[in-house]
This record gives sequence, structure tokens and C-alpha cells, in this order.
Amino acid sequence: MKNRNIETFVKRAFKHHAPKDVSVDQLIEMLEEKVEDLQEEGYSESEAVDKTIAEFGDANDYYAPHIEREKRRHKRRKTLAHYKNSFLFASLGTLLIIVILLFINFVLLRDTEYLSLPWSPVLALGVLFWPLSLLYKFLNRKGDLS
Repeated sequence: MKNRNIETFVKRAFKHHAPKDVSVDQLIEMLEEKVEDLQEEGYSESEAVDKTIAEFGDANDYYAPHIEREKRRHKRRKTLAHYKNSFLFASLGTLLIIVILLFINFVLLRDTEYLSLPWSPVLALGVLFWPLSLLYKFLNRKGDLS
């Protein structure tokens, strides 16, 4: 016996993704058998259909483990991309800061007596710890996820 409510429910639930283990027709057949079993227990047809649909849930319940795994994989990719972008930003920022320090030290302050020694390399070494710390975090995270 074909039940239009069950058939419509299954086709709407799996409109975008087909079920993994069984075909849509097999799933409709299993749910219709469940409706028949509930009717034999004394439920009316509409109550049996409603109870069957409520117990089955929706496609998200059916795919919950797969969806969670995909979310974790997407988060890992997003995290690694975030670390790569942070490292790139830190590297370019550090390069810009070092260029500015060298310019100030050797162009603007070259004629002053009290700053005759080059002080910019010392500051440049300090600024290099910014991208190095992000590289360390990126490599640790990449090692954890692989």
C-alpha cells in the first residue's frame, strides 16, 4: 500500500542528498511497513504516519555523524588557512617595520652624533619574533591535525 505522505516526506527529506545505505524506494518501503505495524497495534493511519515520521526524524538526523565529521574537517581547513594568513600578515608587517627602522636609522638620523651606531638591527631582531611565533603555532597545529 503506497502512502503519499510517507513518499512525499522521504522525497523532500532526501531532495539534495540521496540516502547512503539504501535507495529512496527501499526507505519508503521500510517506513510504510512501520506504518502498517503501528496500524496493527491499533493506531489510526494518520497517527501511524505521524509517529513514523516523528521517529524517523529528518535528513539531518540521518546524516548527523557525517555532517559532524564534515564540520570538523571544514574547521581544520579554516584554522590552517587562518594560521597561514596570520603568518603572511606578520611576515609582511615585520618586513615593513624593519624597512622603516632601517630608513630612520640610516637616512634620517645619519648625521646625529649620539646615534652613530646602527641600532635598527637590534630592534629588527625583536620584531622577527612576531612571525616566528605564528610559524611555530602553525606548524604545531598542522602536526596535531595530520
